[in-house]
Amino acid sequence: MNEGSTRPDRPSAFRSGALDRRDLISALAALSVAPAALTSLAGSAAAQEPSGFSFLVYGDSRPMLYLPFKLEEREEAIKLLTVMFALILPEKVAEETVRREISLTYDPETHELVQIVMPLWTKSEITTLTVEKGWVTEASVEDIKLLPGVRRTIFRLFGGAWVAREIGAEIQSGKAQFIISTGDLVWWGYQGPTPSENPYWRLLHDNLLDRLPPPDAAMRATGLPGRVFPAVGNHEVWGDPAAQALLQVFPHLSQFGVSDKRLIYHFDLYGVRFIFLWTGKYDYRSPSSWDAERPQYEAQMAELKEWLEQAKTSGIRKVFISFHAPAFCRSSIGPIPEPQNPHRVIAPYARDLEIVVFNGHVHTTELYEVDGVKYLLLGNGGAEQDSILPGRMSIDVPENYPPDLYWKGQPRKEEYNYLRVHVQPGQRTRFTLSRFRPWSFEPFSTVNLFD
Repeated sequence: MNEGSTRPDRPSAFRSGALDRRDLISALAALSVAPAALTSLAGSAAAQEPSGFSFLVYGDSRPMLYLPFKLEEREEAIKLLTVMFALILPEKVAEETVRREISLTYDPETHELVQIVMPLWTKSEITTLTVEKGWVTEASVEDIKLLPGVRRTIFRLFGGAWVAREIGAEIQSGKAQFIISTGDLVWWGYQGPTPSENPYWRLLHDNLLDRLPPPDAAMRATGLPGRVFPAVGNHEVWGDPAAQALLQVFPHLSQFGVSDKRLIYHFDLYGVRFIFLWTGKYDYRSPSSWDAERPQYEAQMAELKEWLEQAKTSGIRKVFISFHAPAFCRSSIGPIPEPQNPHRVIAPYARDLEIVVFNGHVHTTELYEVDGVKYLLLGNGGAEQDSILPGRMSIDVPENYPPDLYWKGQPRKEEYNYLRVHVQPGQRTRFTLSRFRPWSFEPFSTVNLFD
């Protein structure tokens, strides 16, 4: 990436002693585990398969806002906040709401923005954002209606930085070969006409992409041309409806037919099929709807059936499917509505295939096993976590709704995590979640899922 003078300053959280200590902890932990050697392939990829391979999955890694932070840039900041609120409010009332209900505080000496106080989704959720050099570094919320006097931290910028750093280290060490994102890698495309001029894409490069080695000979022999394979989220097309930045940052996606007119794809690796669908942009009137138009829902389901049928008839036994909005969810804005939910298409194939679905969009972690299909909602990659707030922690679901196997009815708490998936022919797929809980006495841990 070009590191010219247009690069926004990075907050001191990236340079602080606290993060340095976490780097040291991570480095010491890495020394205690020998890196898994990647299997060398001779000849064609189809002729020889490794005894096993691993990949990483995470979702909703985008940070919160970066705003022009000088006092003389206040009107520009207000305009960007207006665009943000227009996502969840009718456009005609968004600016009025911003000017009436958002308070911007500037340091009297530096004349730089240091704090924003604003409503979150409702007027009773008073949100305090700490700002440094334009970046929101922390966010806390007090619900003055449901839990007055109590502030809950829902976002720390260094939480997402930890996830990105750990993922990069696993790829560098050879513990995993590639990364799947379930979408929302960046906040939006408004601030900068190209990825090199957009602060969010630059931050993604700084935290993760620039740390990844290029595909090695073994990966290239299989036809795998990159290290990162995203499902497109709603934020990638916010302010960039043709997803041009995504296509520029990940040009290898074009090899699978991805373009501004087609945002779905699939590939096979070592006898395993990977499928990526697109649930569409965000509509505040139905925030988890499948409203994609490239292609539309019905066309995507037709292709999904075709890809699953091909896998079944060709002898493939493991299929991983990624799309942004969750098929099952018990919190926040909830799951994809029943008429558009792809589970009814996927479930019949679970008789012949081991199928695992990765989702994001709702910023929490939830696990389900429904009709033989495993569903992992992995929305804790770095975004704000409104699902830990009162009134969002649980939503009304039908009486027979499948249980969440992660929180198991316990209150949700702030967490940043990513998943390692280990695939071995003829054996059960293994899922290991690495997580960071800043509030905990033991903040770093790993847990095995679906054991």
